[in-house]
Amino acid sequence: MRNIFRVFTSDAKRLATNVVAVVVIMGLSVIPSLYAWFNILSNWDPYGEEATSNLNVVVASCDQGVEIEGIELNIGDMVVSNLKENKSIGWVFVDTEQEAVQGVYSGDYYAALVIDETFSADMISFLGGNIQNPQITYYENEKKNAIAPKITGKVKTTVQEEINSAFVSTMAKSLMEASEHIVSTDGGSGLSASVLNRLEDLDTDLNTYITIVDSYIGIMDSAGSLMEASNQVTEELKSIMQAGRSMMNGADVSADNAADSIDAASDMVGNSLDAIQKQLDTMQKTMKTIQDEIIKTGTTTSKTIGLTKDAMVELKKSFDSISLPGMDSQKATVDADFDKVIADLDALQNATDVTVEDTKVISQELEKDFDACNDSFTKLNQAYKDTVDPQLKETMRAIQKSISEVQQILNYSSDSIDDVAGALGSYPAMMSIGKDKLVASRDAATDMESKLQQLIQDMKGIETNKQYNLLVTLIESDPELIADFISSPVNLEQRPIYEMDNNGSATAPFYVVLSIWFGALILIAIIHTEVKSADEFDNLKNYQRFFGRYIVFFLIGQLQTVITVLGCLLYVGIQCDHPLLFWLAASFTSFTFTLFMYSLAYAFGNVGEAAAVILMVIQVAGSGGTFPVEVLPKVFQYLYKYMPFAHGMNAIREAIAGMHGKDYWVYLAGMISYIATALVFGLLISVPCKKLNKKIEESKERTDLLL
Repeated sequence: MRNIFRVFTSDAKRLATNVVAVVVIMGLSVIPSLYAWFNILSNWDPYGEEATSNLNVVVASCDQGVEIEGIELNIGDMVVSNLKENKSIGWVFVDTEQEAVQGVYSGDYYAALVIDETFSADMISFLGGNIQNPQITYYENEKKNAIAPKITGKVKTTVQEEINSAFVSTMAKSLMEASEHIVSTDGGSGLSASVLNRLEDLDTDLNTYITIVDSYIGIMDSAGSLMEASNQVTEELKSIMQAGRSMMNGADVSADNAADSIDAASDMVGNSLDAIQKQLDTMQKTMKTIQDEIIKTGTTTSKTIGLTKDAMVELKKSFDSISLPGMDSQKATVDADFDKVIADLDALQNATDVTVEDTKVISQELEKDFDACNDSFTKLNQAYKDTVDPQLKETMRAIQKSISEVQQILNYSSDSIDDVAGALGSYPAMMSIGKDKLVASRDAATDMESKLQQLIQDMKGIETNKQYNLLVTLIESDPELIADFISSPVNLEQRPIYEMDNNGSATAPFYVVLSIWFGALILIAIIHTEVKSADEFDNLKNYQRFFGRYIVFFLIGQLQTVITVLGCLLYVGIQCDHPLLFWLAASFTSFTFTLFMYSLAYAFGNVGEAAAVILMVIQVAGSGGTFPVEVLPKVFQYLYKYMPFAHGMNAIREAIAGMHGKDYWVYLAGMISYIATALVFGLLISVPCKKLNKKIEESKERTDLLL
């Protein structure tokens, strides 16, 4: 033991008295920590919104939209609108596909999303039965950066979620708004009342249909008897036909005479109405004169008024004497207007003790009533000329035409009657076929009506149904609220276990362990493991050489570890639940790594140093520090369990993120095997390798190039 400390003391004196050596030791102590700090800071939060928002992804919506039952739907515009609120990516919006794609090729954007012109139409193509998958083209620049495509790959999922949410929300909202017609019809009644009313109307129609069909069946039954009697009346028909021809010949002459008389009478009525119209027009001027005189003087001569009244009475008598068939209502209106004018004239004639103002009021009422009388008479006169007179003449022409047609019918010979009777005789068989179909139709309608009655009874009880009331309550809710729920019905509550504040803290175990290995590696590359001044000591044994020189490696390794740990906690500011355990894990890892690599170099010289480098490369790639070991190639998954990195990282993770049972101590204990291996290399295997190492050293020196 004494020689061990003597070797260490000798090494310490030589280092302390050499300025260059002190500077080198200081550099060896700080450099590994810089490796850890800078890597942790560079990976601090690369997946956070503040970082990913700097990655530009361009979006171009060419969607032309579509109209569904008056509802404008443009999913592309909805996606763009929602993405503008999304700050997780640096979204850039352009108008054309060409501009977006060209930006990806030039490297201005990491990726591009182009929404097809028929995107909305294809999205609802299932409504027409001809389903077309909506198209979004995703362009990605994979040359620009290795990790960026993995981050921007989230864009595809984000956009899919936005599209699904927008589409389902819009469809649900439209459906809920349309469903308002179900729970509230035009009359304000609900679904059950509205449907019940329509079912009852249908039931009434079915009953009417059944009644009509029964009537037709009865008619067909009677038709058989009628057809059987047709032969018996044939001879009588011939007699009747002869008498009818004689009668129609006389009726033809009478109809011609009647037509002439009606034309004359109609013309006379029209002339009489025109004459009365002219007298009314003349009297209107007289009325105007009376009105002007009253306005100027406040009175007029009762003689003038009396003459006017007498003229109106005579006109009324003339009008009453005219016969206007079919115009009784209009004639009564004109009569009433005549009576009002006559009454106004009588009141004006007798207005001797009334004031001037009262006279003017009566005259104004007279003017209004006369205008009304004149208008109603004009309308009656015009209606007679436009309607009654043409109808009378048309009626007479129809009568004459009918008489002519009857004459033609009656001129058919008795042979024709026999033919008709023969044809009628074949009708019963035909009617029998038609009757069978009517009976079948009647029976089907009766069955339908019976089922309809049952449905009506069911509908009357639907308002007490819980499911129906639940549906009505749902539809009467806010359509936008329901649409939002349907588009995203599940609320994912995230509860992280061993939550990490940032990605830098999550990667700190890997970079701290890597810096410790790197620190040990540069120690064996710069400081000799062999004690060359062995002559200074008495009987120096191999294990004394080994441990005596290793103390320097151990202390510098611990100094590197303390600087790295303090920098991570105080300078970088990583998350750490257990700082002391963090230092203890790092310190024990440093002891393991320095001892292990010191043993390799002590036993195998430059070959051992090369082996340490190779081990570092393998562990960087396959220790699970950056990617889960499960996603690595099989060879790394196999080597993982034999790598010292894994134990050190897992112990530090426990200290940083939170402890689980005794896992921390288990991971530290896992490195004891490497300590044991190191001691085997340094104390046992190194002895037979000394001569080989010496020859290798001498060979390197002869090159005058290699250290």
